Amino acid sequence: MLAGIVLGAAAVSSRYAFDGGANGLMVSLLRSVVMVVVLFIGLKLTKIELMLPKALWKFGIMNGILMAAMTYGNIGAIEFISIGMAQLIFFTFPVLIALIVSALGLESVTKIKLIIVFTAFLGLMLMLINAPETLDWRGVAFALTASVSTAVNAILVAKYFRQINPFLSAFYFSLVALFVLASIGILTKAVVLPTSVLGWGGAIGVAVLQTIGTPMYLYAIAQIGALKTGLGANIQPVFAILMAWILFGEVLSLQQSIGGLLVILAITSLPYLDLIKK
Repeated sequence: MLAGIVLGAAAVSSRYAFDGGANGLMVSLLRSVVMVVVLFIGLKLTKIELMLPKALWKFGIMNGILMAAMTYGNIGAIEFISIGMAQLIFFTFPVLIALIVSALGLESVTKIKLIIVFTAFLGLMLMLINAPETLDWRGVAFALTASVSTAVNAILVAKYFRQINPFLSAFYFSLVALFVLASIGILTKAVVLPTSVLGWGGAIGVAVLQTIGTPMYLYAIAQIGALKTGLGANIQPVFAILMAWILFGEVLSLQQSIGGLLVILAITSLPYLDLIKK
């Protein structure tokens, strides 16, 4: 739960970065640099072998590309739409995971799970249909890209990286993500630096908070498992929406609030179903 709060705070911090002149690519790049450096130092201090098995290199690259999309999409969405909308759209990824594993036959689908998946997408449609003009399609696209990338990344990690130290996996994923984001920045020359102290503070806040929150999340998975960790992390969009309201006065419309509530109910119900089954 604490990891969810910290990562939610990172999303809120990005609003200061964007209000201070930065763009999503710059914030995502800074986050990736800090993450790689901190993870590298941590792995060295704990004397964990840095070599990844050759058989996993291609999957490591795939997951790194997905992490770049996750990072840029999740943070970049807030440049164009409200924090609450970005977080709610992004947090459809647990439902997407259920949908994908079911479609691929990796897990049996119960009627209850299908109802939950339908409920989540109904909520998403309520948030997006007849949305106000301020709902920029670019923000929606960024958030949806992050959601899909996170879902696919989680499935690949569960399939190929269960026996690998999660911090080592995160280091390689972050390293590839840094290369991808840096390449995009060089090719497009689209990196925009903050123009104020507040903007730099927001960008650094995202980098520091995500660097703290991500290892906490991975540690929680190692200690109590993915199901309970995922259940606790569901506090992230709730916390982000609350802080966005307190700090920036961001308020969702009634229709968007109802849709968001359906999404939160769906992503909260999925882990409970698995726990009950066990």
